[in-house]
Amino acid sequence: MAELPTIGCVILGAGFSRRFGRDKRMELLNRKTVAATTLARYCPIFSDVRLVLRPEDDLDQLGINLLNHPNLEIVRAPLARQGMGHSLSAGFTNLDWTWAFVALLDMPYVAQKTLADLIAHAQNSTTPLVQPRLVDTADLSLERKHGHPLGIHRQLFHEVRTSSGDEGARRLVKRRGNQIDYFDCNDTGIIQDIDYPTDLPQ
Repeated sequence: MAELPTIGCVILGAGFSRRFGRDKRMELLNRKTVAATTLARYCPIFSDVRLVLRPEDDLDQLGINLLNHPNLEIVRAPLARQGMGHSLSAGFTNLDWTWAFVALLDMPYVAQKTLADLIAHAQNSTTPLVQPRLVDTADLSLERKHGHPLGIHRQLFHEVRTSSGDEGARRLVKRRGNQIDYFDCNDTGIIQDIDYPTDLPQ
């Protein structure tokens, strides 16, 4: 019997909230921190989850209780201050999954059904990249139709491990744009992040 692929998620959460003005990961969203809310979306769906944080981050301050997420691994990114690419590289260190979906800790609105559908889509994909894409969004720019989490097959992990600077996975998407298998959906959560205090429910 063929072994089932391991499809996990690397959540990037080592940013510095410069546009927000304070640490948005600790802001409350439905009586939980933004960080805890995002983890509650992803951890029940993916078999393995890695959360990339800064070396000095305190889990209690972020509202993260590891007892609630036995499948969650914390990875520290010592060069996080130099840009998201370094966090991405840290998250893929010694990763032996078949697929890794890259998510952002400040995007807590992705529907769990979308995540489950993306996993199923990746299992049947013949390309090394899977990305959710909004349909029926004539009022949005083309750029904002393509969202997270981005699925990356292990054949590209070596490229991800060389990431640096502040581009994250965008460089990979630009370089291999003709190898993306889009998953079309109507979930605006795939593009809805928290950049400013006004992005939180009032």
